[in-house]
Amino acid sequence: MSRSRPLKVGILTTDNRFHFKEYQKPEPSFGTAVAALFQGLAQFPSEIEVHVISATQEPLASPVRLASNIYYHSLLVPKLGWLRTAYQGCIRAVRAKVRELDLDLVHGQGTERDCAVEAVFSGRPNLLTLHGNMRAVARALHAPPFSYHWFHALLESFAVRRTGMVFCNSFYTESLVRPLNSRVVLMPNPVREIFFSPLPATAPRPDPQLRLLVVGLICSYKQPLEVLRALRRWREQGAPRFQCRWIGALSGEMGYVRSFAAELEAAKNAGWADHLVSVDEKELRDLMDASDVLVHVPKEEAFGLVVAEAMVRGLKVVGARAGGIPDFAKLYPGIVLVDPHKPSEWSQGLESALRIGPTRIARQDWNFLKFHPREVAQQHIRHYHELSRRRESPPSTLPPR
Repeated sequence: MSRSRPLKVGILTTDNRFHFKEYQKPEPSFGTAVAALFQGLAQFPSEIEVHVISATQEPLASPVRLASNIYYHSLLVPKLGWLRTAYQGCIRAVRAKVRELDLDLVHGQGTERDCAVEAVFSGRPNLLTLHGNMRAVARALHAPPFSYHWFHALLESFAVRRTGMVFCNSFYTESLVRPLNSRVVLMPNPVREIFFSPLPATAPRPDPQLRLLVVGLICSYKQPLEVLRALRRWREQGAPRFQCRWIGALSGEMGYVRSFAAELEAAKNAGWADHLVSVDEKELRDLMDASDVLVHVPKEEAFGLVVAEAMVRGLKVVGARAGGIPDFAKLYPGIVLVDPHKPSEWSQGLESALRIGPTRIARQDWNFLKFHPREVAQQHIRHYHELSRRRESPPSTLPPR
């Protein structure tokens, strides 16, 4: 039966202004995969009306609309309503807003914070996207009982069991979800539109040295320190001249960050390394275009969005044989997989990557549009319609006050 109005969908996600305490910024900021999804959904105004809902502990000045069919709602929730009460204040605020907006369904983005439990208690048909697998991250970090990652691993298990559908961004994520919920859909994270701009023309560089790129949070399971040490050994063993740039914010693992900073300072003084805390999407694209190989060897990775971005730019990749990264090797001819637990393999992987064909991997050699925001948004809308027709299952009840 055809609809007389667009499907009304609530997307629950974190506004990074709250996450990074940047309350003065006038525009909301979202994770890269979520931002790319909004770029895609904005292209279907006659089919879908999106209401982005983000809980915060501080007031945030925000625009009413992010696009012609995408509205933004910031919900102020006191501190007591967050983690210490299993997000009950957030749940109740979101549930009231969902009822006020008369949404057809609710989509929770990620299990890292409050969004997943808000979705399952929204009172409407709901689904989740898993961007990271908190149970696997907790294992990788050996998270102690009652720690942040331990608690969110429990919440992830709870929410995944109760939602109507789970979008899994890799076969690896699907393997973790399916024992808890059989209603899974393989759904890649979209790549932001700027990465689909034309590739730069290749030309000889005045400086022929190899340019490497490492992107990700400076934390133990992403292994930037281990990459730094492996590259130092490779250099000592007579590697070709190279320059490596790390891009990533510093985590709260202070001992690990101090060790990374000390090793990096020595590499900087030797003239072969540098580090940027953050860059915008255009700067990241341009840095990829100026690089030869992305090195990405985390111990745990649900998808590896930076790998997908590098692939769309035709960059060669040395990636971990872990998590969702091996999925890319089935699509892309420019990736070399290595064991993330064997740094001795990483320099061999770099040498293998350098032997792969031309400097850039041509887009016609693989299905790069698989990650385009419009393509991924179309898949979302199709499954939204399917889920909105499933009203026979009663909604979850609110947790006790």
